Amino acid sequence: MVSLMALCGACSGAVYRVGDSAGWTAMGGVDYNNWASSKTFHVGDTIVFEYETMFDNVKQVRENDFRTCNVSSPMVTYFSGSDSVTLNRPTNLYFTCDVPGHCEAGQKVEIRVLPASTGSSTSSPGPSTFTFVNSGSPSTDMQPHPAHKRTTSNPCDDSFVLFILLVRRLWMTVLLVLVLLELYQIKKKNNNNV
Repeated sequence: MVSLMALCGACSGAVYRVGDSAGWTAMGGVDYNNWASSKTFHVGDTIVFEYETMFDNVKQVRENDFRTCNVSSPMVTYFSGSDSVTLNRPTNLYFTCDVPGHCEAGQKVEIRVLPASTGSSTSSPGPSTFTFVNSGSPSTDMQPHPAHKRTTSNPCDDSFVLFILLVRRLWMTVLLVLVLLELYQIKKKNNNNV
């Protein structure tokens, strides 16, 4: 059993958690360019995007859209919160988040995929667990996990999602203001008692 797991791990390549312990987020100041440049990705490796689905998602986009943060026509949309992408051929892949302001804040990453490694990789993979993903046809850049959908952009769906995200952000802002007001009242009361 252990040798079978080791063999499967060797066949599937390294597994990298995008952003390491911080994961995929616009919060926390992760520099995804530095993260990706510190890794060497090969055909057969897997990248895993882990994030809170209420706040983020993953969109694979074309290079020009990546550079300009245009997420209106994604090639693939991921939304599970733990998205595994197997790298199937040497190429450059571009990922970002389509929540307003996230791409502009740096939540985007370019993955440069090199041919399959003949030896062990010099860079350390992210988590020590293996994620097994259907590798799909070798003619594609990557194969999304079967639970993820290949989408085309539907303006009605996008507008609804943006509306829900804005309402959620507004609600969180209102809660934060209420907490700050309560803290201010407590501080004011303590200052009056002194």
